[in-house]
Amino acid sequence: MNPLPLMLSATLGLCALASAQTTPPNTDGTWTLTRLTDKPGTSASAGLENFTLSVQGNQISGSAGCNTFMTSGALAGQTFRFGPLATTRKLCAPEQNALETRYLNVLMQARAFARYGDTLILTSGTSKVVFKMAGKMGGGVQKELQGDWKLAGTQGSEALTVVFGTVGRVSGTTGCNTFMGEYRVMDTGLTFGALGVTRRACPDAALAGQEQAFLKDLSEVIGYAVNGAALILTTKSGKTLRLDRQ
Repeated sequence: MNPLPLMLSATLGLCALASAQTTPPNTDGTWTLTRLTDKPGTSASAGLENFTLSVQGNQISGSAGCNTFMTSGALAGQTFRFGPLATTRKLCAPEQNALETRYLNVLMQARAFARYGDTLILTSGTSKVVFKMAGKMGGGVQKELQGDWKLAGTQGSEALTVVFGTVGRVSGTTGCNTFMGEYRVMDTGLTFGALGVTRRACPDAALAGQEQAFLKDLSEVIGYAVNGAALILTTKSGKTLRLDRQ
């Protein structure tokens, strides 16, 4: 029996296996946390929808429920490693702060990942986080929202704006500063994650008050409606904000 075909077949099989193992699955997109497991236990409550992970190549950002974070990551084979995390420093409720700390710790400890369809798992071996693709949980990006919107009836020469991106990212201006973060859509519901804001001082008290009110209103948004070139945002207190497409 000629051993050459067997050797050749085995060699090709090993090469194919090596190729499969060294080509990581695509993780780009926005992912929503569904389960967190670490030493304190397992969390799989409804409140996890505010915990997200957005991956664009090696650029990574997300929401930890209260604060937002940014970092870089390296993919190699099935390994995943985060760089140092830069986070906003918004004061959180004690229970939020505890869960946020657990979430960020698991991310920092993660060394391997796997993707199964619309599910992404990051693990250190002893702890793990499980995500679902945001668009598969009713949190998909709405094309009617995408683009630049300007708040109507504002003071000062600088516009107050909201810019909806294509992967659940939002940014904008407050008349004095800029902000960035994440948003989530479910049917006609709309919520914003914690927003990172620059810290430039406003030139006068009126503009400072306008900025604070705008950011507070965004944090309380629960719904939206698009009517032609107008976007109406509704807050949990019943207030409405009108923005016009730029």
